Amino acid sequence: MIDVEKYQPLVSVCIPMYNAALYIEETLQKLQDQTYQHIEVIVVDDGSTDASVDLVNAFLSEQVKLFHNPKKGANAARNHAFENASGTYIKFMDADDYCSNDLIEKQVAMLQTLGTDRSVVFSPLKMLFPNGEMVAPRRVIDQNYEPAIGLLIAIWEGGGFNCPLCHLMPRELVKLSGGWDETILKNQDGEYFARVYNIADKALAVTDAYVVWRQTGTGVSAALTPNAIESVLITYDIIIGIILQYKNDKAHKVICENYMGLFVYSNYIHHTNMISSVDVILKKYDLRLKLPDRKILNILRKVLGWKNSLTLIHKYNL
Repeated sequence: MIDVEKYQPLVSVCIPMYNAALYIEETLQKLQDQTYQHIEVIVVDDGSTDASVDLVNAFLSEQVKLFHNPKKGANAARNHAFENASGTYIKFMDADDYCSNDLIEKQVAMLQTLGTDRSVVFSPLKMLFPNGEMVAPRRVIDQNYEPAIGLLIAIWEGGGFNCPLCHLMPRELVKLSGGWDETILKNQDGEYFARVYNIADKALAVTDAYVVWRQTGTGVSAALTPNAIESVLITYDIIIGIILQYKNDKAHKVICENYMGLFVYSNYIHHTNMISSVDVILKKYDLRLKLPDRKILNILRKVLGWKNSLTLIHKYNL
């Protein structure tokens, strides 16, 4: 008898959901349209107040399951989904995203061909804007990495980025990751997948399929509050620690300095008190604040200092 599970292992797609009525039907339909059919979908509602739950109820079957874990946040919902998942392979995705019809089939084949139970596979993304425009951001990260931490370093070097849906992982790797940190407000996936890349033996790229990341302008990723910015800095502390534990040399310190400098450049105007937290991180890892090499900033900071210069640049969109 043919071992179906060996050749077509079950894939569990774990979806946290909160007020996703505008998109959840399309998300679930796109999963049903996948060329790879051995899929279960675990939706965990986080206390939606719109029609999301009713819309998911229309899809419920042996393959689509709905759980409730209200008012605990997206990371708690992701962990709850994994706890109820049965798949050999795990994919985390948000309730408003979707992927090309052949993505899961190709990612499973890649893991079966080149991967182990500690490998992660990823694919490019396209950004879908409310006006219907689809943009493929610049990427030079789409290649295989061994060890997988090379992907994290390539991302921090500015080679591109991934969202949760980009990845497919063996169940064992998800267990080893320790789960999603439920205390983190923003950059939840950046912190989580940094830990995944750190322990994975390989990161494998499937480049002829893609995911679609909706740009709704809402949700955690769009938050610019002081609490959100401080949360990002907590994740950067963790990620810098991972990178420099791997290689604590000048080249990798420069990567971390550049990444932190760009973050300060972009976010200082939203939370001027962030500098105290930035200074703690820089001192911890013996780094310096390295702001981007921008002509207008270089001119202004000689006269005004970098803080006043950033305030002026953002206020007048210089």
